[in-house]
Amino acid sequence: MTKRIVGIVALAAVAVLSFFGGRMTVDVGYTGATEVTDEVFLEVLQELMDNHFLQPDKDALMEGAVQGMIDALDDPHTTYFDYEEYAQYQTGFGESYVGIGVTVRYSDNLIVVEEVKADGPADNAGIRPSDIIAFVDGEDIRTDPYYETINKIIGEEGTTVTIGIIRPGVEEPIHLEMTRAVIENSSVNYTSFAQGAETIGYIEVTQFGNETADKFGDAIEALEAQGIDGLIVDLRNNGGGHLYTVVQMMNEFLIDNGSPMFSTEYYNDGEFYRQEYYSQNDTLKAYDIVTLVNEFSASASEVFASGMQEQGGYPLVGTVTYGKGTMQTDVILRATVSDRLHISIGKWLTSNGNWVHFNGGTDGITPDILVEPTIYETAYKLFLFDGETFVADTVDDRIQNMQLILTIMGYDVREDGYFDDATELAIIDIQTDNGLTADGIVDQATLNILNAALDAYQDDPANDTQLLAALDYFTQP
Repeated sequence: MTKRIVGIVALAAVAVLSFFGGRMTVDVGYTGATEVTDEVFLEVLQELMDNHFLQPDKDALMEGAVQGMIDALDDPHTTYFDYEEYAQYQTGFGESYVGIGVTVRYSDNLIVVEEVKADGPADNAGIRPSDIIAFVDGEDIRTDPYYETINKIIGEEGTTVTIGIIRPGVEEPIHLEMTRAVIENSSVNYTSFAQGAETIGYIEVTQFGNETADKFGDAIEALEAQGIDGLIVDLRNNGGGHLYTVVQMMNEFLIDNGSPMFSTEYYNDGEFYRQEYYSQNDTLKAYDIVTLVNEFSASASEVFASGMQEQGGYPLVGTVTYGKGTMQTDVILRATVSDRLHISIGKWLTSNGNWVHFNGGTDGITPDILVEPTIYETAYKLFLFDGETFVADTVDDRIQNMQLILTIMGYDVREDGYFDDATELAIIDIQTDNGLTADGIVDQATLNILNAALDAYQDDPANDTQLLAALDYFTQP
C-alpha cells in the first residue's frame, strides 16, 4: 500500500510541473509578440541542453536549427551541403560518375526518378521515370535529407545496392538489387537525319555541365561540315546546370536585336541587382532551329528554350516544361570552410519578362507545337516480386503494360490489363520462339525478352513522336 501511495504522489508532482512549471507570465502593459533575438535563440538552446529529458547533443540541435531555417523558406532548391555532399553534387556536372544511372528531382520531400540511363544498373533492374526512391538497402529514407540519401545510393564501382521504390498504381514497394557502375554521362550527343532532300542535324543536351558548351560548339561545327539544312536541339529530361554554360550556348544562335536573351534579379550581400544578358553574336545561322522540350526540361533548359522562342523566334516542340524560375549559388560557410549553402538568390525572367516558375509564375513554357508521347513510348520495363509470375485470367497494371509491349512486338492483344486467351497465346508464341518452356506463364526469363523488345522500340528514333514532329517541321510549307 505504501508503494502505491508513493507512486500516486510522484505522478501528482509531475502533473504540477507540467501545468505550473510551464506557465508563462507577461508584464503589465505588454502589447505584442516578443521578437526572437539571438539572445532568445541561445537561451532556448541552453534550456534544451540543460533540462530536456532527452539530453540532446548541441551539434544535433544546431544542425536542426539550420535545417529549420531552410525549411521555413518552402524552397526545395535551397539546401545545406557538408563536404561530402558538396563533392557529390559537383560530380553531377561531369561527363561520367559511379552510380546506378538515374536522374532525380527532389519534389515535396520525395526523391522522384526523372530519367533512367539506357542499359545502366537501374534500367536493367527495372526502375523507370516517376518511381519514388523510398528505401536504400531496406532502410526507409523518406525523412532523410536529400544528399544524405544520394550518398547512400552511390558507392564504389562493383558494389551492390538494393533500391526500394514506390510506383504509382502498385500498392507494395518494389525492392530491386543492382550493381553500381561507371555511368557515362556525356552531356552532348549528336547525329543527323535525312528528311526528304534535306539533312537535319540533331544535338541532344542532357545537362549544362562543366564541358557542355565546348562539346556543344564542337557538335555544331561537325554538323555544319555535313551541310545541314536545319538543326534540332533536344533538351528533354534536361534538369539544368550552370548559367555561364547556357549563356555560351545561346550565343551560338541568338543575335543582339535589342532584346535580352533573358534577365536575372537577385540579391548579393543584401543588395538587389538586375542583370540583362544580351547576345555577343552578330551572325544568324543559315538554317532554322527547333528545340525539343518536355515536362522534365527545367531551369537552364528553360532559359535556353525561352530565349530561342521569344528572342530568336525559333519554335519549340514537345510538352510544357517543368517551371523552375529560380537561380542558385553556392556560398562557402566561413565557420566550417568545407561546407556550402546552396541558396536561391533570385529569379530569372524570359526575354519578354515572364517568370516561368511553378509557384507564382507561368508554370512552365508552352511549346509552339504541342506533341504528347504515345502510350508505347512511355511503357516501362516489367518487373516481378520475389517468386511471382503472371498467369492467365488475372488482372494487373503490369499486365496492361505487358500488353503494350506485345502490341509493339506485333501481337494483336487487348490493352486493359486482363490476361486473356489471346495474351496467353502471344506469350506462348514468344516462349516457343526463344526456346523457353511454352506454358504461357510469364516468369523472369520471359520478361527479359519483353523488356529487350521494349528497349529496341524506344531506342529507335522512328518511334519518337516528338522527334518526328520536329523533323516534320522542316518539310512543312
